Amino acid sequence: MNDLKDEYVNLRTTHSRYQAELWSLVLLSAGIAHVTEHRAPDYEVMVDGAQSKRAELEIASFERENRNWPPPKNLGVAVDTAERPPTVLLVGSLMIFHLVTGPFASGSEWFRLGAVDSRAILEGGEWWRLITALTLHADPVHLLGNIFIGGLVIHFLCQMVGTGRGWFMLMLAGTVANLANVMARGPGHISVGFSTAVFAAVGLLCGGQMKLMNLRSVLLPLGAGVALLAMLGSSGQRTDLGAHLWGLVVGLLLGVAWRWSHNNWHLGCRWGKQTYLLAVTILAVWLAWLKALAV
Repeated sequence: MNDLKDEYVNLRTTHSRYQAELWSLVLLSAGIAHVTEHRAPDYEVMVDGAQSKRAELEIASFERENRNWPPPKNLGVAVDTAERPPTVLLVGSLMIFHLVTGPFASGSEWFRLGAVDSRAILEGGEWWRLITALTLHADPVHLLGNIFIGGLVIHFLCQMVGTGRGWFMLMLAGTVANLANVMARGPGHISVGFSTAVFAAVGLLCGGQMKLMNLRSVLLPLGAGVALLAMLGSSGQRTDLGAHLWGLVVGLLLGVAWRWSHNNWHLGCRWGKQTYLLAVTILAVWLAWLKALAV
């Protein structure tokens, strides 16, 4: 043992036998000779002094690459089961409103006043159209698609971030996406539909799950969102690919911004604040329609 002390130095000390054995396994895999000694209550990992720097680098590299392993038990998409978003009620209001407005082909006054009209927005300053258009649907097919497919996505989003925050983010992302689409298209473009907000919800979910500085965690959710865009939002009569694409992009950026600023996508929010954000969202839509009908 005295000869061993002359040649070996104490590399690391721990109270955990498991940790000592883990370090030993790392050194063994790197082909570095070492011994582990138990000196109650500690465990010492000892290596040849000439190999100490390399041994420390090997262990440090292993710990750096595996610092998030094993994953926490709730790794993945965290869903607050206590949250029961009134998705059916809120999404169902779109169906009720469609019964009032009728389809686009009917020449309804609602579409003339509330649709995204790029010329009216860019040249006439009718900003409220960016919001009111989200509540209009060209026909029952688009309406049902947004209710059933969009409803599931939105329900999932609201379970994660809360009803008020979820719908507020949807309105914000949908409005910004409509504006981006209008600016990209220029005068002469007309569109309607809640599907812009649905793709914003997809983007929010993708962005919220991204782990910054991790290429794999960025590409996988982004690829899923683009795939959904290709399957559901790139073809068909009256389908506005630009609005869908901008909805996905704006939602993605907003989700990443939220994740970055709060460092926790699933950060809770008190019931009062959720109610306030939902009320602000409903009030914004109501005021936008008041402005539209007053023109």
